[in-house]
Amino acid sequence: MAQGDCSAASPRMKGITFSRGVRLCSSKTSEALCTKIKPMSTKALFFDLDGTLLDTLSDIRLAINEALQECGYDYAFSKQECRSLIGNGADILVHRALKDHDTPEAFAQLKKAYMPLYAEKQEDHTKLFNGEKATLNFLHQRGIRLFVCSNKPDALCRKVISKFYGEGLFEEVRGIREGDAPKPDPKILNEMIIRAGIDKKEAVFVGDSLPDLLTAQNAKLPLCLCLWGYGFYKPEFLKEATFVIKKPKELAQFCL
Repeated sequence: MAQGDCSAASPRMKGITFSRGVRLCSSKTSEALCTKIKPMSTKALFFDLDGTLLDTLSDIRLAINEALQECGYDYAFSKQECRSLIGNGADILVHRALKDHDTPEAFAQLKKAYMPLYAEKQEDHTKLFNGEKATLNFLHQRGIRLFVCSNKPDALCRKVISKFYGEGLFEEVRGIREGDAPKPDPKILNEMIIRAGIDKKEAVFVGDSLPDLLTAQNAKLPLCLCLWGYGFYKPEFLKEATFVIKKPKELAQFCL
């Protein structure tokens, strides 16, 4: 098929035609913030979890607020405020939640209270983003290899992915284990790429926030930025992303 040809050879999903050489944005998105897609050979997608694959914000907020109350603090975070806590792993979230009270003793106490609540509540209100599971199944069926690389604790990462996406969709699901450096350190992501035998020229990292942009840059991968997540999408941030998308179905536009 010729470049830019929107013929019947283009992949379809639920009556929607995807074609190469199109802009990944809705008509309401500012023209300056849209990324022009060039034909490329994408064979693997590596996903962040919180805010990218699953909407986990409500459960994280409930857990940290309950932990703060348990430890005697007289403040709590709104959903909007909680967005600024998320993205760099549980330790950084606890440090940020402590504000001016951040001492080694306070950190240890709050983390001890938070982690069991974090695990306990992570399935209470967590939900899929509309259309994403269908899109990923569509891509998987057409040979795109899918992976999860998250700053969520490894056991919890695997648990929530299994519950909401089932088994077999993602080749590897990897969270943080004892001694691991969280993203944006690229070590875990690079190790996953090596294990899978993937050429970085054929891979894209998919995330929703600044830590994901930095992870992609550190790993020397293009970033697909998802605007449905928890990032603060300032123009200068959006310009750094290789691709910018507003809906999960748009993932198919640069993969197929």
